[in-house]
Amino acid sequence: MREPLTPFGTEIVPAPPGSGLLPYGLPDPGREPLLPAPRELRIEAVQHVAIRVADLRTAESFYREFFGMEVVWRVRRAGERWEYLPADFDWDAGIRTGIYPQYVLLRNGPLALLLQFAGRGTVFVEPRLVHLSLRVAPETLAELRADVLVREYPVAQSDEHAFVFRDPFGITWHITDLAESQPPSR
Repeated sequence: MREPLTPFGTEIVPAPPGSGLLPYGLPDPGREPLLPAPRELRIEAVQHVAIRVADLRTAESFYREFFGMEVVWRVRRAGERWEYLPADFDWDAGIRTGIYPQYVLLRNGPLALLLQFAGRGTVFVEPRLVHLSLRVAPETLAELRADVLVREYPVAQSDEHAFVFRDPFGITWHITDLAESQPPSR
């Protein structure tokens, strides 16, 4: 019986530490320090601050008066889609008809507040700050999404242009590359 033939030079022999002979031109940790890859994140703007409120009408009125904010939109869930309410929405008529917004987006210059209706009489046992939203460059969105996944932070939503995650300190972040705030997806 013959021994199987092994071609000459096919055995794998590790390079000695410090020799600089690592594959693919990788730096040898014995000779050069490994440095983290340079990272450039482009945060373009705070997209909005989302606040949960028990009385949406009163909250809208307060922020409009106090910060001089304008209503960008009011929306409510209608089945599987979002229904934008008219700009001249009548709160009293809305209460009588049951057509009531779930979200109101207010803006004055760079400040945008997304008011989320929690329900009348709600007793808040968790923070009223729903999330912070940042607009970033598309390449930064991909990099941050990868970082969140590698670190195994809880992700609540993820789609092509945005994702929502909770950081280790309990803050929920909405990261997007879209220029305008959209109603939350479900």
